[in-house]
Amino acid sequence: MISLRAYFDSSGQVNDNYMTLAAFVASREMWVKFETDWNKILEDHSPKAAYVHMRELAHQQDGFDSSLGWTNENAFGLSNKCLVYMSHLDKTRFRMFYCSVDLEVWRKLRAETYQLPSPIDLCTETCAIGIFVSYIDNYPDVLNLQGDKLELFFDRGEPFKGSFEKRWRTETQKYKQTRVWNSWQLISRISSVDMKAVPGVQAADILAWAVNRDASISEGKGKFFAT
Repeated sequence: MISLRAYFDSSGQVNDNYMTLAAFVASREMWVKFETDWNKILEDHSPKAAYVHMRELAHQQDGFDSSLGWTNENAFGLSNKCLVYMSHLDKTRFRMFYCSVDLEVWRKLRAETYQLPSPIDLCTETCAIGIFVSYIDNYPDVLNLQGDKLELFFDRGEPFKGSFEKRWRTETQKYKQTRVWNSWQLISRISSVDMKAVPGVQAADILAWAVNRDASISEGKGKFFAT
């Protein structure tokens, strides 16, 4: 029995220039070690950090307030340590996925009467397909097993959670009616968590923030892309 966990976070709002959804997927066992190592990085850093949240870190706000000793240098130093750690993980077992939407282009196309899904639904579909394909390619033996398969976790209040749940319910109902299997049946549950207590969501936050920032400042980037 193989059980995978996917942790999601997003960057950007529907009225911004870009919106990005990012996720990291690994086995439950790998996440246990990841959380131990991640928390040690935060504990050993100076100043000591309780969590990573890029919006707070970038502006030295809240948990990264300058009154607590945080500066641009040591704040981004922390995020760099986290990135270096993730860069050394086995990429065949620790997978990243993201989708970024150029909202200016999306709004322009909608104004020209193109029928497009919402940016949230676009990211949901792109990331879900990427994860499903990777899951099936790497773990084909789980398709006929009962029990845990793929668990999805989102930060509390994350709008993408509702989009995933809606699609999951729709596809599950189709399966019940037709008995024709679809990839959405790989999901065993979708839950909300407190990102400040969950390193997986913090990792996804770093990726989403970095991709969104890169798309925003790099001319010609950010239409749609996923990996």
